[in-house]
Amino acid sequence: MSEHRVLYLMRHASADSWGILGDKNRPLTPGGRAEAAFIGEQLADSGIQYVVVSAAARTRQTVANLGLGVDVESSDHLYGAGSGTILDIIHELDPALTCVLVVGHSPSIPTLVHLLADEESDSEALDLVSTHFPAATCCRLEFDGPWSDLDTARLTRTFRTRLPQKP
Repeated sequence: MSEHRVLYLMRHASADSWGILGDKNRPLTPGGRAEAAFIGEQLADSGIQYVVVSAAARTRQTVANLGLGVDVESSDHLYGAGSGTILDIIHELDPALTCVLVVGHSPSIPTLVHLLADEESDSEALDLVSTHFPAATCCRLEFDGPWSDLDTARLTRTFRTRLPQKP
């Protein structure tokens, strides 16, 4: 029997605009810290064992404000990575892990959610991210098999703190 796995993919919480610090060093806004704390409350009983996070300040601060209390790996490869690179990182995860969170950036995280979501995905969870993937959005995907074989998954839930802005 193959191992059941859960993957959470999350876009970082709201961050300050570009300034003299540059993109990689942009911190979360006070609202972004609150967004991350809210998502952390939603994930409190999720079973997440390990987090892989982009080395950018805003993603690392997002993970810190989630308050999950698990091992975290900061990855320079996730900063500026495309969805294919993120999937490669997931394929290399420790086979002993069954529930992992990856925190990165748009457009890579939203693109990867859409690439992985299969026909068995929850339509409501998919609808929430089909046209808008705001900061602090987190998606739960499930699949059976090793990380190295992940190519599709069932999107089972979408967590987010904000609704799309009306024009």
